[in-house]
Amino acid sequence: EKLNRLYGSLSDELSDSLNVAVRYVPVSNYAAAVSAFRSGSLDLVWFGGLTGVQARLQTPGAMVLAQRDIDAEFTSVFIANGASGLRPITSADQLLQLKGRRLAFGSESSTSGRLMPQYFLGENGVTMADLAGGAPGFSGSHDATIAVVESGAYEVGALNEQVWRSNVDEDRVDPDKVAVIWRTPPYV
Repeated sequence: EKLNRLYGSLSDELSDSLNVAVRYVPVSNYAAAVSAFRSGSLDLVWFGGLTGVQARLQTPGAMVLAQRDIDAEFTSVFIANGASGLRPITSADQLLQLKGRRLAFGSESSTSGRLMPQYFLGENGVTMADLAGGAPGFSGSHDATIAVVESGAYEVGALNEQVWRSNVDEDRVDPDKVAVIWRTPPYV
């Protein structure tokens, strides 16, 4: 509902400014957005880093039109369930303590909820095979990552820091059950 309101207004503004009919079309997931863009069902899409690359590789002539200022120094956070015993990580080499833990990412195609957190884990000696069960779990979204870590279904999760902050600011996180243990270095 919030996105429909926000992007419906943006569509109206673009229609008026450009004198072209513009309609906001919600998509269910990252793969659907890339597919709809490739097929021409969508002409303008707000992609993340990974899906933006996928869309440009699959769609001849596609180009980046704009980037938000905050995307120049984006960060992800690793959160942990309080019962996990994990404490704040003060240096990246301490990510090794995540070996053998149940870890959830959001969507497999999320830059901030999977790709970059996985990259930083790998750079610091943690492979996906090192995790409990030999692989990570996928919650499907940033909000769902918070929920599965808060519930204890996963000990650790990685997600977009903006989404984390928004959930904290709106009192949708129980700070007695889940907290940030590490913030990634900034990335574009």
